[in-house]
Amino acid sequence: MKRIATMSLGLAALVMGTAAWANPDMIAKGEKLHAEKCAACHKAPHDAKFYESRVGKKIQSKASLNTMVSSCANHFNIDWFDEEVAAVTEYLNSKYYKLK
Repeated sequence: MKRIATMSLGLAALVMGTAAWANPDMIAKGEKLHAEKCAACHKAPHDAKFYESRVGKKIQSKASLNTMVSSCANHFNIDWFDEEVAAVTEYLNSKYYKLK
């Protein structure tokens, strides 16, 4: 039993450690999805100043950023899977937010 617990902890550490590094393919996919579905609908300009102004207010973590992306997709009836929401989240985080 102790061996299983140790292996589980090791696997969790490996997954959490690799999640900290952004996947370039995922970011590229997120950038494409953002350009196709997000940028045209928003009224505010989508430059660094727009995104950076949201840090610490509505966006305080990667989880809250993911929730915001998911909420926007739902509001605008964009049929994205969780992986697509995650890709847009990774793109926005890597380009603007830099959240951990």
